[in-house]
Amino acid sequence: MPSRCGGVEDVVAKEGLWITDPETGEARLLYYDELDEEARKILGQPIGGFCFPAGVLSQLKLPSTPFYIRDWLPRQGKAIIYAPAKAGKSYLSIQIARHIGIGEAIFGIPVNQGRVLYIQFELGAEVLQARFKSTGFDYDNVYVGTHFSLKLDKTAGQKYLEQAIDAIEPNVLILDPLYKAITGDENESSDMAKVCDYLDSLIEAFGISILVIHHSGKDPSRGGRGSSILEDWVDSLIELKKTSHAGESLKVKVAPRLLRHAELPPEAIEVVMDNYEFRLANEPSPEDIVIAHARKHGSVLPKDLLEQVSNTTLYKTLADLCKCGVLKKSGRGEYKLC
Repeated sequence: MPSRCGGVEDVVAKEGLWITDPETGEARLLYYDELDEEARKILGQPIGGFCFPAGVLSQLKLPSTPFYIRDWLPRQGKAIIYAPAKAGKSYLSIQIARHIGIGEAIFGIPVNQGRVLYIQFELGAEVLQARFKSTGFDYDNVYVGTHFSLKLDKTAGQKYLEQAIDAIEPNVLILDPLYKAITGDENESSDMAKVCDYLDSLIEAFGISILVIHHSGKDPSRGGRGSSILEDWVDSLIELKKTSHAGESLKVKVAPRLLRHAELPPEAIEVVMDNYEFRLANEPSPEDIVIAHARKHGSVLPKDLLEQVSNTTLYKTLADLCKCGVLKKSGRGEYKLC
């Protein structure tokens, strides 16, 4: 099993409990070796490095399972997003990386901030760079790598991946797409079990969450391609279903098919591609919101729109509208129609 310091014992030494920080009110992992002697007596000594008597555990005040994406991606959990080709899987995974990096809600779903490592096994560096640049957004706390020959079921590939994780120390690891990162047969349970076991060892050793991007099979209604062991392994299984036609903006329904820690929502989320990122289809675009406000009030002050558009998206939209000649910036931070 991998670890930052190279031994299994180092993983055990970093076991802990999720607590609610009394100062910030946020959930965090409290390591056992952070506790003073009196606190250790109160909590009880872990047996075998990580086990407790049930009576002791039942007395601990623990927060509900914290998430990086609520219900979708638990901390130290795993999720799969699957879809046919050309349904926007990679675009969505890049968008998810950005939202986790800044802690901004996605499609109205709360997100906790974390550092993200996104590894692309299918696209070259130039194409991937173009995708990131095309959105016009910054990607704080997001690290990106491309690697065509890294394989999760080979020792050499595992060492490469562990080196990257050890250096970057991400909270969330995104692997895109799965089939390019394995040499085994994705239809064979024994081959896929090895991959799942290895990813579990990364979660345990590095305390990360893992999001896997996967292709659906010939019959999308039957879930992701290959062995069903993947569905048994994950906390969350999320399907993308393309609903747009040729010549239209890409429109997709996002539907969780398995949520181990929450009830399935009654309806899918319908999103549409807008400037290389998805937005809710039933909501006006940020450009529409800004222009409508400018027409109604004669000008735009950013502070007046922050309840409708996130800070990052708003300032990017204002800059884009100025660049294309729709708005011009006047004094005191105002923007007016040209």
